[in-house]
Amino acid sequence: MVLTFGYKRSIKYQMGIVTGFFLVMMASGFVASTITTRLPSLIPVMTVAGALYILYLAYLILRSSITMKEDIVRPLGFFQGMFLQLLNAKTLIVGLTAYSTFLVNPPKTLLWRTASASFFTALAITALALYSLFGFFLFRILQSPRVGKMINTLFAAALVYTALALLWPMVAQFA
Repeated sequence: MVLTFGYKRSIKYQMGIVTGFFLVMMASGFVASTITTRLPSLIPVMTVAGALYILYLAYLILRSSITMKEDIVRPLGFFQGMFLQLLNAKTLIVGLTAYSTFLVNPPKTLLWRTASASFFTALAITALALYSLFGFFLFRILQSPRVGKMINTLFAAALVYTALALLWPMVAQFA
C-alpha cells in the first residue's frame, strides 16, 4: 500500500489494521484466560498448535517469492484494514499463543487485559510503521531475487526460533 499510494494515503488503512489488531488481542486475552482457567489441560495443545502454525508460516515465507503487484486502483480504507485483522487467522493465533503461553498467570482484570492488548498494539504500530517506512526505502533492494530470498530466509529463521522457544519448556520436561 505505502509503495503504491504513499504513506499519507495509507494511514486510514493502517489505523484500521491497528484497531482490528487491538480488538483481536482483547478477544484473545478473554478466550485464553477462560481456557487456561477452566481447561488448563488445553495449554500444551494450544502451545503445540501455535508453534506448528508459526513453523507453517516460516515454511510459507521461505517458499514465497518477492513480487510487487500494483493492481490496486485506490487505497484501502479504515474498515478494510480493520476487517482484515478481524478475519486474519494469524492475528488470532498470535494472540491466543501469546496469552496462553507467555502470559499464563496474569491478573484476570479488565484493566490488565486492556493494558496488555494496548502494549501488543503499540508493538504492532511500531512494526507497521517500520514495515511501511522500510518497505518504501527497500523497494529497490527487494527487486533482486537473491536479496529477497535472503530476507525471507532470515524472517523464516526468526519464526523457527520463536516456535522452538515456545516448545522448549515442554521438551525440557521430558529430557
